[in-house]
Amino acid sequence: MYKLTRKEASELLNMSTRSIDRYIKSGKIRIKKDGKTVYVNEEDINKLRNVWESNQEIILPTKKEKKNIETDFIENEVTNEKSLSILDNIYTDLKNELNKKDSLIQDLSVRLWRAEEIAKNSISLIEFKKSQFLLEESKDFLSKELTDLKHDRHKLVRDLKYEKWTNNILIVFILVLIVIGIVIWFVNV
Repeated sequence: MYKLTRKEASELLNMSTRSIDRYIKSGKIRIKKDGKTVYVNEEDINKLRNVWESNQEIILPTKKEKKNIETDFIENEVTNEKSLSILDNIYTDLKNELNKKDSLIQDLSVRLWRAEEIAKNSISLIEFKKSQFLLEESKDFLSKELTDLKHDRHKLVRDLKYEKWTNNILIVFILVLIVIGIVIWFVNV
């Protein structure tokens, strides 16, 4: 029968729901899911409860065992105090080392900032910027001059064409006049 939820089973067995989940994963408790709710098998829970109750007999320690427990406890306390003092020392050493490294990083950051400022304000950087500006200016000037020269060349080629046509027309006109002059001279003679 699957009537108990995981939470109810954990309350019956006096353990956490995580422990119930472990029993479910190991296959000691069977489950049935209804949507998101998980129900556990009552028989499995009763079997586990019987096992728990039979295994939980209370055995009181003897006087000798009590003494051993007390001495172990005292030794553990001393060991714990030594461990704590060692851990404190390690912590302080690490903290001091971190502080030294932090101050070194801050010092290096300041030095880097100063070096950057010097590099920005150095004359060589200014000269470099100046030469870069002059180079760009000369490139602009040369491209403008090149464009002007191309325009002038185009204009000269066009003017030369017109002059050739004009010269050819004049030569033809002069030749026509010479021919007319020769014809007139032969007619008069």
